[in-house]
Amino acid sequence: MKEIRSFIKNASLSELEKAQSLINNAIDKFTEQQQAKQEVLDLLKEKGLTLEDLQDVAGDKRTKVLPKYRIEHEGKIVEWTGRGKRPKAFQGVELTDHLA
Repeated sequence: MKEIRSFIKNASLSELEKAQSLINNAIDKFTEQQQAKQEVLDLLKEKGLTLEDLQDVAGDKRTKVLPKYRIEHEGKIVEWTGRGKRPKAFQGVELTDHLA
């Protein structure tokens, strides 16, 4: 805000008119976006949908991989899909002995 006040004090009339035009354009664009958002929300409400419904559609497309191996390590059950780095619980053990 200090920069704006400083600009206003030092600007010429043409610079102030240009700044006013830019600000009015920004306000108009912001107002249009707010109206568009409200229209979309009204349409969703009319169709009986929520924003969460749309997020589910655009969610993660990867499928969940079931664990291939299961072992008890330090009193906890540790599962591993067989993908990625081998967990410490599975290091030094025969994997075929711990199939899920």
